[in-house]
Amino acid sequence: MGLSAVVITYNEEAKIEQCLRSLAFADEIIALDSFSVDRTVEIAKQFTQNVSCRKFEGYSDQKNAAIALASQEWVLIVDADEIVTEELAADIQAAILDGKYDAYWIPRSTEFLGRRMRFCGWYPDFQLRLAKKNVAKIPHRLVHETMEVSVECGYLKHDLLHYSYVSMDDCCRKMIEYSRAGAQQRFNDGRRFKVADLLVNPWLTFFKMYVIKQGFRDGIHGLILSVVSACSVAIRYSMLWDLGQHEDRDMERKK
Repeated sequence: MGLSAVVITYNEEAKIEQCLRSLAFADEIIALDSFSVDRTVEIAKQFTQNVSCRKFEGYSDQKNAAIALASQEWVLIVDADEIVTEELAADIQAAILDGKYDAYWIPRSTEFLGRRMRFCGWYPDFQLRLAKKNVAKIPHRLVHETMEVSVECGYLKHDLLHYSYVSMDDCCRKMIEYSRAGAQQRFNDGRRFKVADLLVNPWLTFFKMYVIKQGFRDGIHGLILSVVSACSVAIRYSMLWDLGQHEDRDMERKK
């Protein structure tokens, strides 16, 4: 009934120590790196000898490869910018001992520009992160990859702390990265650009987050997050349009 905590890393020297330190309760820590050029691997080896490197071929593939390295019955998937609190660790240990479910959803609390967000639809941001190894599988996706299981899942009480957006520079960089991946995923799924999506969906995103999900209650942080999210949607559909343009030009050249 042991637990393997699994983390994938790449140039995370600023965050990886806190993350791995919070996983000390696990029976085993697995760190799978993507050939970092900073001190990530050096720091990780201070907390576990189960550190290895693998070429990055997508988040889903990398996490599945890390899960495969686990030797314990249960796996806990944690990102390098997340921290397991003592309360959550106790929840996890109790759930494993209880044995009622084979997988668990964990509420995640994200800090955005120094404020822990409670609205905008960002909390509780339940993540399926704890499961028996034999059911833990992450289907291939370019963005927002998540574990999918065919068993009944339980819910833990205490939060997984997420420190992803530390500055506006960081936020904008990730917005572009996620928008690009989201556009490519839609394109791969057969979705094509529609003018209505670009005209309407960014505004709907803002209205949903700021008004319906009460982002205004998070103050200026809620306003900025709602605006940035709307911009991200606009960029995603613009990139989807661009992918379609490239496809059309390729088809023309082949004629």
